[in-house]
Amino acid sequence: MRNFLNKLSYYFRGSYGIDKLSTHLYIGGIVLSLFRRTATLGFVFFIYSTWRCLSRNKYRRYKELEAYENFISPIAERFSGFTYSMNNHKQYKIFKCPNCSQKLRVPRHKGKITITCKNCGTSFKRKS
Repeated sequence: MRNFLNKLSYYFRGSYGIDKLSTHLYIGGIVLSLFRRTATLGFVFFIYSTWRCLSRNKYRRYKELEAYENFISPIAERFSGFTYSMNNHKQYKIFKCPNCSQKLRVPRHKGKITITCKNCGTSFKRKS
């Protein structure tokens, strides 16, 4: 058994390994394999991800990962901004300054308060 593991580790010594793209491809392949119409595509994702992990061309795999991260980062930023605003919606209320249209965040449930815009200095009263 130990001899087999040594041979296996020697074979995989120069391979690329698992990265973010491979992990996402594995997960996507598993999810797509659950449905009858997309099972073939899920199997293709799974095979491609395994091939990427075993590949010895690290430069090409790194370039693929970089292209994937450049594609996915704006989507991830938009999603994280949405979740952040949804979590803040419970604690804060957003008002627009009537003078300069600057967004102002004030805590909720403080009653009627005077809000002063930091941008233009205009004060106005609103219920928080």
